[in-house]
Amino acid sequence: MAGGALLPGWLLWSLPAMFLLHDAEEVLFLPPWLRRNRELLARRFPQLARRMLPHFDGISPLRFAAMAAEELVLLVAVTACAALAGCYYPWLALFLAFGMHLLIHLGQWAVVGRYVPVITTSLPCLACCGWGLCIMINSRAFSLREFVLCGMAGCVAAAVNLWLVHRLAVPPVSGREPR
Repeated sequence: MAGGALLPGWLLWSLPAMFLLHDAEEVLFLPPWLRRNRELLARRFPQLARRMLPHFDGISPLRFAAMAAEELVLLVAVTACAALAGCYYPWLALFLAFGMHLLIHLGQWAVVGRYVPVITTSLPCLACCGWGLCIMINSRAFSLREFVLCGMAGCVAAAVNLWLVHRLAVPPVSGREPR
């Protein structure tokens, strides 16, 4: 971090706020959307649907909400560390990973070619992430190298966490080894 620069508190806390808003949309609207659009997804993306739809069928709404809550707790803890102790690298890593997550949703929307529940909050959150990124770039708080390394680390950490929560979300079928 360049010269001990401080990031504004509102920018730091915007990350868990955006995540909460975005994941509320995902938790509330994605499962019913998947049920309503099952045939479309199976027809347009047969291999992906064959793997993903049964997995999502096995995740109860309560477990889905618990998965989002676990991620929110991590974000709040990392944000608190950044705000209170000036430990910005983990926060930057998750901020950039969240922005990448939103870009992936944008891609999903484009590929599906119709409304997907995650897009309503993805667009404004992506705009806020872009604004926050501009503020950080203009303040020279981080070097390009720090942005790149934190972005890569954040995407890896988010992918591993997402894999773990999805693995734990679906109880193993009796008589089979856990996936």
